[in-house]
Amino acid sequence: MTEAVMENRDHLWRLLRSFIVEIPPGVKPENQNHYVIHSIITYFALIAHSLSIPLFWFLGVKQLAHFNIVGVSIWIFAIVLNRKGFHFSSMIISVILVCSHQTLCIVFIGWDAGFQYFLLALPFGLFLMPHGNNWIKALMTFICLMNFSLLDYFFRTSEPFLILNPFILHVFNYSNLIIFVTLASFACYFFNAKVHGAETDFRKERKKVEKAYSLLSKYVAPQLAHTIYNGHIDSIWKHSRKKLTLFFSDIQDFTPATDSMEPEDMGELLNEYLKEMNIIVNKYRGTLAQVIGDALYVFFGAPESNTDKDHAVRCVKMAIDMQNKMKTLNDRWYDRGVDHVLKIRCGINTGMVTVGGYGSSERKEYTAMGMQTNIAAKIEEDCEPGGILISHTTWALVKDEVSCSEKGLIKVKGLRRPIRVYRVINDGG
Repeated sequence: MTEAVMENRDHLWRLLRSFIVEIPPGVKPENQNHYVIHSIITYFALIAHSLSIPLFWFLGVKQLAHFNIVGVSIWIFAIVLNRKGFHFSSMIISVILVCSHQTLCIVFIGWDAGFQYFLLALPFGLFLMPHGNNWIKALMTFICLMNFSLLDYFFRTSEPFLILNPFILHVFNYSNLIIFVTLASFACYFFNAKVHGAETDFRKERKKVEKAYSLLSKYVAPQLAHTIYNGHIDSIWKHSRKKLTLFFSDIQDFTPATDSMEPEDMGELLNEYLKEMNIIVNKYRGTLAQVIGDALYVFFGAPESNTDKDHAVRCVKMAIDMQNKMKTLNDRWYDRGVDHVLKIRCGINTGMVTVGGYGSSERKEYTAMGMQTNIAAKIEEDCEPGGILISHTTWALVKDEVSCSEKGLIKVKGLRRPIRVYRVINDGG
């Protein structure tokens, strides 16, 4: 018997908890906060109207007691609508019911009872509802304020239908004033809590994005990571025709030169080389498109672009810095026991290419393709170790900034006409 009573009590408690505390499945995730705030309002109103039935009956205001009986039914209906996800409809019913109740209270027991305060609290509830329907919210706010103004005009100084004891009126007045201030304070607290929560979540998400951006910058070009960070994703993946300055380099005879090294030592040497080259690429704001072994493919002019001359000059100066850095690296490696001098070849060309995201829907690579890319790769193949070779189109853009000497013509597969190339004179090499 005792176990059955306990089981029934637990079942009743779970049912009550699920009805009052737990968010029902009909409520959308984005409206859960609105559901909670409106639930608090409707449950409070249901309790208040339920308690008002015996109170008004005892005071002899049977008309208001009868109205509250109807009001309790309507509040239950509003609660059901709110649980079904019809938050705005539930709020409209609540506003109409509160306006009607407060108006009747003022008409029957007078202005001094303080029921008019709730007409000023209603707009808070309206604008705690989900976004949208702003015209209806504005209209309902206007109706509440007009209702307050008309009641003030007609009933502030006139006698009510029923005359209650002044002490009872004072109790009503102060009770309603306290409830009004409490509801208004609660609404302000709710807004403040949501704003604070949103700001806290925003700061956390921003830290996550900045951490992801920092990590992303280690795997893709900083310009590319910066463009993605700013939300310009379409400009990255869409293909477009652009005039870029294209750079290829590799270490001459890297594999034979490192055959005698242990794999760990060779990996350390390669990583050191790529690290130093990447620093130089970033210094001149180039886009490192590919790293294949010891070979680098860099271009200037996408995703960030300036003038063609600026792209070409930065690219050539980057190549000069790379050649100068190789002297420092060779001295460092020699002290570690690497007696073979490693030299890089650099080939540069300027021309129209198709740039954008290439690959599958699961994995893409931001790069530039076209005949001008093939020309740049061919120029790099024909470059002597330790040198920088540029095409005529690049030379025309940098000739006023960089010293060059003509080398001659080279044949490129797929082109009928040979390409004129120039050596860059590196005074610091």
